Amino acid sequence: MIGTWIFLLVIATAVWAWMDALSAREQAIRHGRELCREAGVQLLDQTVSLKRLRIGRRDGLPTFLRRYDFEVSLDGSDRHRGHLDLGGHRLEAWSLPLGEAVAAAARPNHLRLV
Repeated sequence: MIGTWIFLLVIATAVWAWMDALSAREQAIRHGRELCREAGVQLLDQTVSLKRLRIGRRDGLPTFLRRYDFEVSLDGSDRHRGHLDLGGHRLEAWSLPLGEAVAAAARPNHLRLV
């Protein structure tokens, strides 16, 4: 009898972990699209891939810390790598190349290309 309960608990834990991973991936895709839109770059292939998974503490509680990698294009013919870090399902950090519109706005007026 106890073996059945342990088996059911293992199955329930595996299902929860799978659903949590899918939910985190959906969050990463949503954050990746938003970050790329704001930076003026194109998210390639509309996908992100899990690069690193570890356990850490956030707000005093253990949580999964995930790093997702993705590729972006500045002009449609090149590829650059970007990443974003999720703590649980919260965006904590990211890195991606700046698009032309954002880079031009960041330049001082006397250096702006015409």
